[in-house]
Amino acid sequence: MTVMTAPGITEQLAQAQLDSGRLRTELGQALGELAQAVEAKDYERAAGLKARADELRPSALLAEHQVTALQQTVQALREHEARENAEAIEKERRERGEAAWAAATAAENEAVGESRRLFDEAQAALSAVKKSLSAALAAESVAGQHRQAAEQAMVDAGVREPSRFPVTSPNYVRSRVEESQMLGELLRTVQ
Repeated sequence: MTVMTAPGITEQLAQAQLDSGRLRTELGQALGELAQAVEAKDYERAAGLKARADELRPSALLAEHQVTALQQTVQALREHEARENAEAIEKERRERGEAAWAAATAAENEAVGESRRLFDEAQAALSAVKKSLSAALAAESVAGQHRQAAEQAMVDAGVREPSRFPVTSPNYVRSRVEESQMLGELLRTVQ
């Protein structure tokens, strides 16, 4: 069985339109001449033309119906092709959407992992800074104790008189921590 394709049907439609036009023209001529023969009262010629018109009429009607059927077939094929194209476009759009979703989700997961890693690094760095600041404050406090011990040793040796004022401790680290709201908060809040 031969499968009809759109170009084959289109060619058939073109041929059917030519045939239908030719038959309509012939039928129109026969009917026109018939009217002239009746008007001229040439009844013998009129009878021949009537027979010719009666012979052409079914073929002309059949040709017109064939044109209509082929036009409907071509239109149905175009609609079918348009639906198939629309389905293919929709499928491609859906596949692109799913691929974009998968890529975006993977990128999101990667970025979330990276943000957590960087946060953990920052938290560890802040903890290390707090530990260093605490150690610096402790060392500064030990320095103050040694300064007091040195002053007391000089008083005990009789080199100096006891002072009415207490010995001041080094204040380099503590003064900077107290001046910086950020360092103060860091010492109070970081684990």
